[in-house]
Amino acid sequence: MKKLLLLSGLLIGAFSFKATAQNCTNDFLGTKALYKDPHVKYSPVHVGYQPVFINYVGRHGARHLTKDVNTSYSYKMLVSADSVHTLTAQGQELKQMVMALDRVEKGNVKSISAEGVNELKAIGERIYTQNKNVFAGQSHFNVTVTKEIRTTQSANAFLSGLKSKLKDSAVMKMYTDDVNLRFFDASPVYKQFEQNGPWSKQSEELEKAVHLATIDDAFTARIFAHTLLSADDKKQFTNDIFGFVTIAYSVMEEAKKIGVQPSAINFKQFFTCDEIIALSKIDIADDYYKKGPGIDNNGIQVRIAAPLLANFIKTSDEFIKNGGVNAQLRFAHAETIIPIAALMEISTANKASKDINTIGKLWQSALVAPLSSNVQWIFYKKQGSNKYLVKILLNEKEAHITGINNNGSVYYNWDTLRAFYMKKLQQLNVGLDDDMKAYLANVK
Repeated sequence: MKKLLLLSGLLIGAFSFKATAQNCTNDFLGTKALYKDPHVKYSPVHVGYQPVFINYVGRHGARHLTKDVNTSYSYKMLVSADSVHTLTAQGQELKQMVMALDRVEKGNVKSISAEGVNELKAIGERIYTQNKNVFAGQSHFNVTVTKEIRTTQSANAFLSGLKSKLKDSAVMKMYTDDVNLRFFDASPVYKQFEQNGPWSKQSEELEKAVHLATIDDAFTARIFAHTLLSADDKKQFTNDIFGFVTIAYSVMEEAKKIGVQPSAINFKQFFTCDEIIALSKIDIADDYYKKGPGIDNNGIQVRIAAPLLANFIKTSDEFIKNGGVNAQLRFAHAETIIPIAALMEISTANKASKDINTIGKLWQSALVAPLSSNVQWIFYKKQGSNKYLVKILLNEKEAHITGINNNGSVYYNWDTLRAFYMKKLQQLNVGLDDDMKAYLANVK
């Protein structure tokens, strides 16, 4: 009888316990944050200057998962535990939620979502509205994407918004450019750094500071009645489910289309606010150390973006020399945006630190590389002259460049900006193909 009472008490506890993350804010989403219209008022450009050219790189829009739910470690663990009746009441509820997400994601993996389409379409519309002079007359676009289908889908969504505003027709050339947009795939040195770089010390320190092992223990204990999971298995399981928490916001429209209500994929309810905040810190730090300024803004994780910066310079030079193309448009990934923003020395994206307590103060992934994030160089020309000014935008917000004293102005003289970046590239001399090295050597 005592055993039955004890079991009954455990079951009541399992049923009655609810994590308290329901009322937490959504500031924890990091690079899974949905893109929002910044609603900014731009600084007036100098008298006589008009926008004439846009050099753009953007991340794909809000997306589905990149792997099927039923291939995840968490899915397999939940199914296995259920088969031997070792799931708690919360575990059963979580299993049903994972199954619901699996239905939502079926056939959609690796694609952008309806939310992503809306994000990119709106950006395209705003680029026209803010730079009408660029698109006067017939427009010509160069559009580059990566091998991943979500970047082509993102380009098409963006262009649908932009073209809806055009007064005349547009000529477009689209092609794949993994060399300049997926540079993170091409460097063996970076791959080694990503696995076990000098950031490891800070990462371990942060995991201890937020008591990650305790969170993993507590979370899995709420899901499994008893388990022989190792510490690494618990960590993987918790990380999987936290990933489902963050992806759910991007796929709500698809869920509704198949009759899955938002509450049916609200994974956030299984965590406390403190747990969500701690897991978010780990997630953000991972991006900061492996893709962003990390402990050294001149580290390999930033230097690998050199080909893209060189491509920005080359395509800008070509426009100034030959004209013809109104916009150079690129669609890529978070792993593209985070390092290029740091390499360009955008002041909100380039701060390195070895102190784990300063990451959130110096760098925020939700502000640097949310879904549909973008970097824009807007070129302005003074009528009747060959003088150009450039305004750099990060996520449609005016950016300041560390290392150039521009007296507070967001409009940079092109010759000054170009010389600044050329010097950086020549100092780094990494990741550039022979053609680009020759170009940089011959074009001062």
